[in-house]
Amino acid sequence: MPNSVLTVDNLQTHFHIDSGTARAVDGVSFTLNKGETYGLVGESGCGKSVTSLSIMQLVPHPGRIEGGHIFFQNRDLVSLSDTEMRDIRGNDIAMI
Repeated sequence: MPNSVLTVDNLQTHFHIDSGTARAVDGVSFTLNKGETYGLVGESGCGKSVTSLSIMQLVPHPGRIEGGHIFFQNRDLVSLSDTEMRDIRGNDIAMI
């Protein structure tokens, strides 16, 4: 999409723990277009923070992105190295 700034496509972020796997984010998709404001709302524990941390590539251990894509300005953030992500984080994308 030409006006797309951020596209999250089928994001899956899971936490692998001794008692099993917690699927904190399982199939989240949305697109944020240029000029739009987007609010992420939901019940406590529904995955809002983990979705945001996934976009920023800051998911704490033992969590990890298991699938999906996060396109920011046509770059798939999931495929970037830590160094490349550090250059983007805080300069081009941030969360509050």
